[in-house]
Amino acid sequence: MIPNYHVLIVKHVGATNENAAQVKIISERFKCSVKIPYTNDPGASTPSLDTAIIWLNKRGYKIIGKGEGKDHYYLITDTFESLK
Repeated sequence: MIPNYHVLIVKHVGATNENAAQVKIISERFKCSVKIPYTNDPGASTPSLDTAIIWLNKRGYKIIGKGEGKDHYYLITDTFESLK
């Protein structure tokens, strides 16, 4: 049997005249998303992804895998909670 996981999409949202850069985390399972402040850590190889992982870990999400899309990342978790 193949295990079921919660897949999250992580996208970088560039700065605008009104807003600083952000990271958007999308849960298609729960049909919701959150935008969080982007943290530019010069030591991070993937700052948007690292920002999302830190935010999710602080909220109890256990990240068990990741993947890359054309203009976004995927995070895989066995935590089945809504982002909000």
